[in-house]
Amino acid sequence: MKATGAWLMRKDAFELLRNIHCASQNKVSKPHKFALLLAIIELYDKDPKRPNAFQIDKELELIFELKFGQIAPEIPFSSSMIEIPFYYLQGDGFWHLHIKPGKENKYNEIKCNHNNRFTKKRILEIFSYASLSEEFDYLFREKSSRKLAENILIEAYRSKLTNSDFVNSACNHALASNQFVQYLNSLQRSGGSNENALAESQACNKHFATIHVPHPLAVIIYEELNRPEGRHVILTGHAGDGKSTIALEVYKRLRDFPSDTPLQLPLKPREDVGAISIIKDLSERDKREDQTLLDELTGGKRRFLLVSNTGTLLDLIKANPERFHASEVSLESMVLNAISSESGEAPLSLGATDFRVFNLALMDNLALARKIFTNMLAPERWEQCGTCEHRNFCPIFLNVSLLRANNYRAVERIFLAYRRMYEYGTRLTIRQFAEHLSYMLTAGLDMADIARFSAPGNGLVLTRHLFFNRFFGDDGGKKDAASQEMLAVQAIEKQGFGERPAPGWEHRLWLHSSGPEFKLGFEAIEDVFAELRRRGRGARNQDGAVREQVRRILFFLYDFKSEEQNYLSQYLNSPTLLEWYGWQGEEAHLGFGERDNLEQKIYHVLQEHFTGVRLPEGSRQNDRRLYVTLSRRRNEVRQSAQIVLAQVDWSTATVLELRESKNASGERRNDLVLKGKDRIKGVELVLPVPFLDYVMLRHFGELGEVLDASYRQRLERFKAQVHNQAAAADDERIMLVRLRTDHTFRRQHFSVNKGCLEVRDVL
Repeated sequence: MKATGAWLMRKDAFELLRNIHCASQNKVSKPHKFALLLAIIELYDKDPKRPNAFQIDKELELIFELKFGQIAPEIPFSSSMIEIPFYYLQGDGFWHLHIKPGKENKYNEIKCNHNNRFTKKRILEIFSYASLSEEFDYLFREKSSRKLAENILIEAYRSKLTNSDFVNSACNHALASNQFVQYLNSLQRSGGSNENALAESQACNKHFATIHVPHPLAVIIYEELNRPEGRHVILTGHAGDGKSTIALEVYKRLRDFPSDTPLQLPLKPREDVGAISIIKDLSERDKREDQTLLDELTGGKRRFLLVSNTGTLLDLIKANPERFHASEVSLESMVLNAISSESGEAPLSLGATDFRVFNLALMDNLALARKIFTNMLAPERWEQCGTCEHRNFCPIFLNVSLLRANNYRAVERIFLAYRRMYEYGTRLTIRQFAEHLSYMLTAGLDMADIARFSAPGNGLVLTRHLFFNRFFGDDGGKKDAASQEMLAVQAIEKQGFGERPAPGWEHRLWLHSSGPEFKLGFEAIEDVFAELRRRGRGARNQDGAVREQVRRILFFLYDFKSEEQNYLSQYLNSPTLLEWYGWQGEEAHLGFGERDNLEQKIYHVLQEHFTGVRLPEGSRQNDRRLYVTLSRRRNEVRQSAQIVLAQVDWSTATVLELRESKNASGERRNDLVLKGKDRIKGVELVLPVPFLDYVMLRHFGELGEVLDASYRQRLERFKAQVHNQAAAADDERIMLVRLRTDHTFRRQHFSVNKGCLEVRDVL
């Protein structure tokens, strides 16, 4: 094409962009067509050689959402909006829709019926694709022309926003509405507005920096990639663990970008910065380029940060065993061993290529989630709400105030509940935390919803939307359908919070003569709490939900004295969680009385497990020996006499101590460990919270408690280790233990001497 012709074509095309026809509502021009064209330009940016064919797919929708938010942040976004410009842009002369063969009648039927419209589903059904005119396709393939077209589109949209009514309306809207609330709602499933849940959207969102917490691994990975002798880094974990966000942090450090500045565009599938490359999701790679990627990985000239799930990583490595000089089975074993390291970090050598592997799924992320929540509650996020006319009747503002009150007491209790879930094996991802925490704050409400509450006497109505109910995904009586999709809410329902009875507290809450009133330390909720207690004293069936609200408020907001902490343990359904929590200080240690009490209870449970005999709580053994016996492992059959396979003196052969451990990101924790000494030195049993809870509940006489299968397996392994090291190999005698009526053991030795059976008691 001649230069003069190309210049005239560009001029005509730019003029068409300046004069795009756009609809308006309430004198406000709609940005949909502009956002779609900006998204199309970005697709050409990513691949200038791409085909001139466009469909409504996830990639286009995501970029459309980003562009929409950038040029019209004051207009709420709905994920269904892309259908509008995708169909109506054809009216501007350079966007063409191609009807699928046989769908012409369906197209004409919808087009002629003014009651129907081209929904996203119908567009996908009727049209095979859309394309640009030849002139615009040529224009968008040139980098300089794309940049100029982008500027023209943004300026054209802004020029349509000159109506004074709109300007005044936008200003009033900005003053009346806290955009941070809209952002929090976008992190949730509630209302379907969770377009910012993905890291790709967060990278370009100005609000993301307000809640973002730098991950310790980002610095570690950055330094590893920059070390002269550094290795490639593999970052894996569950979806939503924050892998892409860490990659974004590393990218900003490499580019020397401010950490709190949003990107103009999301990260590309591969970003090269000097001699370092970031592949933000290995599953999105072009598999046709695998051999080139493997050449670079094994060549030693570039360092890579590979963000990947386990399956994709294994597929790439196992499909090319010759590259790493090992069999597929061997490669799979090495990769899985590295990914399964308890600390969340391990080295990995595949042939001559070295990697450093980090698995976020094995790292405790509660501290990170708590910092994110603290950022959500930061005073500067809510200054605007402090002057709002609706603040006294706004459940969102009340939630923020309650959570910040009394030195963030309620936040402490929320994360106690999360900790109970984590210790019992339910680990939430950072995305799930962000979703649940933001839902607790806003309950999915917007400005229009808040205005409905602006009437005195709505105190009890407000409680439906307060955090102590929304934590459980309900309004205090009825489940919120939108929240039931949240994995956090589903997991919380399985924990049994508040189900264990606390009779003493029930008397205090519901009997008129129970003593002084409870003071929650926040005036705005005191009257509501008193009214709920009054209603809870009734005998009607529906008062059960009211009483449950009272228990929730008490758990989250009341300042329990040291001797009243048992309510928290009962509510959390974990007798030892608070004790474990107290062991997490840097100077934590076990006192003599505490150690002796724990040792006695643990010995009792281990002796029951090893012998298969139920021993009443409080029964004391004189010799304090731990027996490993030959038993039928059936509790329903009394086995009063058993052969001893091994025995150790509990008092001298074991010790309880706290052991500190750190994960790959530097997070530390202390766990209780039962260590063997003397004959069983080297034998250890880690005692996690679920096992300690089981020990305590057995002590309290709750015979119905059943230990999880995984912990039973650990006990069996511990039992086998004790047996192997404590069994007397050269002793020709057989020892029998008999359970007496006073629940102590009588020991007897059986031996054969000169053809005679000898039996004697062992003192």
